[in-house]
Amino acid sequence: MNRQIMNLKPALQLSFLKIYMVIYYLVLFIFTIIRWDILSKGEGWGVVYMVGLGFVGLVLVGVDFLLCLLRKNKLILNIIEIIIGFFFSISLFIGS
Repeated sequence: MNRQIMNLKPALQLSFLKIYMVIYYLVLFIFTIIRWDILSKGEGWGVVYMVGLGFVGLVLVGVDFLLCLLRKNKLILNIIEIIIGFFFSISLFIGS
């Protein structure tokens, strides 16, 4: 049992995508609160869109977890995560 816990330690360490996701969820939460009247107008599809963005963020959390388990070299891990975060930000910008 103790050996399994030791294998998860790299996945629990701080990484670029973990910091990115904390900022992402804070901005998503604040934007939803500030724009609630616009998002919930009509049939409420704006709220559904925000929930969808939250689930897309969970995919990135899973990707980060897997990358941390698979990659031991911290420099390569951070470069890969910066590239993923960059393309994720561009896709959000284009989609909005």
